[in-house]
Amino acid sequence: MKFKPLSKTEEITEKNILLEEFREAPRAGEGRMGQSHFFYRYFINARYVSYRKIQNAYLRVESGESGEFLLKEFYLILKLDDNTEGKLRFEREENVKRILAYLEENYPRIEIGYKKGK
Repeated sequence: MKFKPLSKTEEITEKNILLEEFREAPRAGEGRMGQSHFFYRYFINARYVSYRKIQNAYLRVESGESGEFLLKEFYLILKLDDNTEGKLRFEREENVKRILAYLEENYPRIEIGYKKGK
């Protein structure tokens, strides 16, 4: 598995440490909540960011149509301290909500929810 930082200023952590933390982390769909990092897995890659870099997190729902079918896509938006934004796509809304609840419970300094003008 290949680990890539979500933040441009994320310090490089040893792959073995990341791999061990990733394996032990509780899952919520494509996301995993490790001891000190949040992981997002897609195919053979995993993006990661340390919790101390996350300033704001919220759920974004985008919808559209394909013929007669209504399509909804769910994204976990992470605003980081280096003014970058991670837009991570999830299959299920409940997985994003589970991650947001985890962040709110364990990291009270992270602002949860979207506020217009931010």
